[in-house]
Amino acid sequence: MKKLLIMLIISFAPALGISQELKIVSFPELEKLLATDPEKPKLINFWATWCKPCVEELPYFISAKEKNALPDLQFIYVSLDFLSHTNKVKEMIQRLAMSGHLLQLNAPGGEWIDTIDKNWSGAIPYTLLILPDGERHAAYEPFENEAALLNFINQKITH
Repeated sequence: MKKLLIMLIISFAPALGISQELKIVSFPELEKLLATDPEKPKLINFWATWCKPCVEELPYFISAKEKNALPDLQFIYVSLDFLSHTNKVKEMIQRLAMSGHLLQLNAPGGEWIDTIDKNWSGAIPYTLLILPDGERHAAYEPFENEAALLNFINQKITH
């Protein structure tokens, strides 16, 4: 009976948000992940637990992903929290049942910001949509609701 219960928990863990694993990455590792994928667009959200607008908009991303409105879209969440706050990041991921690529950037100093986007001041939340052809579109302000997020994505993907 115990084996059956453990097997059921393991089977349903991803759906329950239990197995969402945070990966701590360096900037070169993040750059590789952000490389153009000829198959799928990527939506990258830069956020932090201490950023109120970031935390307020995260549910819009989660809901859009859960609804599978854009099945080919890869969701990548990049926490900019200090490594000393990794437990807070993990707690947020668990609380919101986040899924997708869950990363925490280990690149203090911000010298990497211009490499991502020369027009980005480094303020968060910041969202970057990378299309399969390499075209990039940025949102420098938080999304007001899920509809605004989906509108941003759909306008850029279907333009």
